[in-house]
Amino acid sequence: EKMKGERVDRAQATNAVFDLARRERDAWLNWPPRVAANMAAELGVDPHALEQLLDQYLRAHLAEMAEVKIDLR
Repeated sequence: EKMKGERVDRAQATNAVFDLARRERDAWLNWPPRVAANMAAELGVDPHALEQLLDQYLRAHLAEMAEVKIDLR
């Protein structure tokens, strides 16, 4: 199976999933600062307050998502 390329190394798979999840998390954490000013201008609200609120809700959502466990056995 390994020679045919039908088997994957568990450690490599775990590291790949972890790396992907970390990059996704980091991209989302950088989203509120990038979009808050434009969104605030469209809504006519305080940019800092909007960024803080987006960040608060985003972090809560990411915390919920972090509870998902992946078993690669």
